Amino acid sequence: MPTEATFVLAGLLILAAGIGWAYERLGRERDNQPPAPISADYIRGLNLVLNRKTDEALELFIQMAKVDDETLETHFALGHLFRRRGEVDRAIRVHQNLIARPGLSEAQRHQALFALAEDYLGAGLFDRAETLFSELRTSQTLAQQALEKLIDIYEREREWEKAIDAYRQLERHTSEKSPRVAHYYCELAEQARVSGDVARAEDYLKQSANSESGALRGTLIRAELARSEGRSADAIRLYQQVVDADPRFLTEILPPLRECYEHTGAAAGFDEYVTRLVAKKPALEKDLAYAAIVGELVDSNALARCVESFVLGNDILAHLVDAEELRAAGAERKTQAVQRIIRGLRKLALSSARYRCTNCGYASRKLFWHCPSCKQWESVRPTQSFQYDALIA
Repeated sequence: MPTEATFVLAGLLILAAGIGWAYERLGRERDNQPPAPISADYIRGLNLVLNRKTDEALELFIQMAKVDDETLETHFALGHLFRRRGEVDRAIRVHQNLIARPGLSEAQRHQALFALAEDYLGAGLFDRAETLFSELRTSQTLAQQALEKLIDIYEREREWEKAIDAYRQLERHTSEKSPRVAHYYCELAEQARVSGDVARAEDYLKQSANSESGALRGTLIRAELARSEGRSADAIRLYQQVVDADPRFLTEILPPLRECYEHTGAAAGFDEYVTRLVAKKPALEKDLAYAAIVGELVDSNALARCVESFVLGNDILAHLVDAEELRAAGAERKTQAVQRIIRGLRKLALSSARYRCTNCGYASRKLFWHCPSCKQWESVRPTQSFQYDALIA
């Protein structure tokens, strides 16, 4: 069933054909030449549209559109409209027809190649799109746009080495250093760390250190490397740097941080660190309680105090559990009640989106360094709060 957009597109093509005929008529009148008759194909196309046979009409107008310097932009507009409507096969045919035409200037050929590459990209044919965009890397008119498209493809395909190379070329056109390159090196470093290639991971991290963007993630990777190598003291220092930079990562850091303290033989140091945090920033007590509940760390005395304070001091929970009665209860009964609440809160947290993009609001249960929605880097952060709407989901 033809859509409203189909009729609009057909109408535009008819209008373009009519305008072209009018210009030709005026030109002939100016040159004292007899006016050219209206094309029979044009009349047939108009009848097809009026009879709602728009697909047949579109095919006819494509055949009518002679490719010359005057109609070249019309072909590009036609291909773009087909792509916008999702008719990628037709867009590809239009642009392939342009590329096959002899006598195109270099700029015109590059424009046609770029349009065809966008068609392939829209169809998910990344390898074909990459080939054409790569051919345009040295174009005098479209090199920058082609490199930007290549970078988009390499990010989707997670080909970070190629993305770095393309961005280095792009920087020569824009004279601007991109902070995204640091994230590409972090991606490579994380891959190397997971595969056990510590030397390569550290080399990639050195490359990322030249940019502020990605610094927090780089510190986290360094901490994980230190922990895996048994350098617990170094790992503790690095984890604490992340907390100082962004306390929202407490949920990610507290479990491995406590493990590192235990490996150093100074388990009490972890409680001392938590106590110092609360003393320095009392507002962090709630975040520490959330991290302790999610990470099952309530056997830490310092974190247990944060959790109890949160449970008994939260306005919503206080009404649900009768906080006043619990405060007056014996220590054992209060502990048992708090433990039950903790188990419920942990199930609530794990069943909700725990991460949210600060740029577009995208929510997930997994930490992404590259937002799947808005494509921003390092914009997704832990929420550090319980989503009570999950109770009625």
